[in-house]
Amino acid sequence: MTAKNVYAYTLQPVPYEVSEAEQRNAQLVLSRSNYKIGTKAWLIMGAIIALSLLGILLIKNYSTVFCWVAIACVVIYFLVRKFGIEWYVKRKLNETPVQEIKGIRLGVQPHGISMQQQVGMQMGNMTVGWKDIYEWYNTPEFILINFKIKDQQGAYILPKRLDSKNFPFATIRKHLTETVGEPKSV
Repeated sequence: MTAKNVYAYTLQPVPYEVSEAEQRNAQLVLSRSNYKIGTKAWLIMGAIIALSLLGILLIKNYSTVFCWVAIACVVIYFLVRKFGIEWYVKRKLNETPVQEIKGIRLGVQPHGISMQQQVGMQMGNMTVGWKDIYEWYNTPEFILINFKIKDQQGAYILPKRLDSKNFPFATIRKHLTETVGEPKSV
């Protein structure tokens, strides 16, 4: 290793504290990926609109009412999927308590992400190996890592503010891409 190369792993674990606002934001961003309007739905909505417009142009008198109803139904469906579900999810997320994350220190190691936590008078250590991680998301605000150890699921929300020489996100991304694959889209 030359003097120009920066050591890519943690020598000193960094404090890992995630605020309630950061947790809620991560939950909201991930829930948005679950209710995106898919290609199939867009095609169906486009076909209904096209057929309804064609019906309005070609059919005369009161027979066009069903075409206007079809257009209104598509618009209502779109508005509910775009705005209504997000409003509902935000409301439900605010009803759910958020676990306070304090007193934990994280580090990046060649074998995984290490965690240290004071438990009583002793320091507890745990490592989430790169092979234990089954999916990850990379957003402009954070990296979310989902893992499973001994049939227990867990997740780390890593806000971008943690990116430093003691906790290099470039190394985390490199290992995640090599072990898990590309990040899932949000």
